[in-house]
Amino acid sequence: MSSETKNSAPPPSEAHYASLSDTPFDEAATKQKLWAAVKLLVVFCVIYFVAAMIATPEFAHVAQIELLGLPLAFYTGILVFAVGLAVTRIFLNQDKE
Repeated sequence: MSSETKNSAPPPSEAHYASLSDTPFDEAATKQKLWAAVKLLVVFCVIYFVAAMIATPEFAHVAQIELLGLPLAFYTGILVFAVGLAVTRIFLNQDKE
């Protein structure tokens, strides 16, 4: 085997990196998407921890408040699922752009 076939790859300093879709990397768009993803995560975490706090024994009096015949804890639990689905949908739609 000759040395030409063994070392056919270019040295690391000469390598050209490209995405699989042949579109250039857009750092500004990536930062914007990351910032939006962090905001969505914060929204979901706030809703989740509010629902979790209401479900603790210390806040049982708050959880037992009735709205339309159902306790507030039920509504906050359902809200966690709804916000989770909405955040996922927003994030996936944003990723298409």
